[in-house]
Amino acid sequence: MKRAAALVLSLAACSPDPPPPPNPGALRPEMKPLALLFKTPDSWTREMPSSSMRAAQYRVPDKEKQAKDAELAVFHFRMASSLEENLKRWGAQMSAAPPKGEEVKAAFKTTMGDITGTYTPESGGTPIEDARMLAAMVDAPDGPWFFKLVGPGETVGDWREEFIAMLRDARE
Repeated sequence: MKRAAALVLSLAACSPDPPPPPNPGALRPEMKPLALLFKTPDSWTREMPSSSMRAAQYRVPDKEKQAKDAELAVFHFRMASSLEENLKRWGAQMSAAPPKGEEVKAAFKTTMGDITGTYTPESGGTPIEDARMLAAMVDAPDGPWFFKLVGPGETVGDWREEFIAMLRDARE
């Protein structure tokens, strides 16, 4: 009897744990955890980055369900170009003048640009007319982090306050 009980216990110990419930924002095994911590709204879905230059990527839904979704791309570089150079690049991507940098009170020095225009993806994709970009540079101790939320103007505009809240809450 003792042998049967021991066999049952050893088999139970070898059985796999049940899979956790699905969580669309959770890390998949092939996604790297980030050194900079920030909270995105629950409805933003973390995706596999479309480029090796991206530290993370999120699908940002249209709140009103009348326009297309937007995309948040997160980049991290140990050394990067200056804030002014990034503001110029973001303006050029939107076929617009460089935005005026807007300081965001946060744990780290954070500067944001808010730009409207026609977005031309760096990867050479289809331009998006009537687009909006919220882009920010966060000067963290491990180097600058860049956040770029871009998509249809009404989609991006509806998420402006949440984007700023995400920047304010960024921590290591």
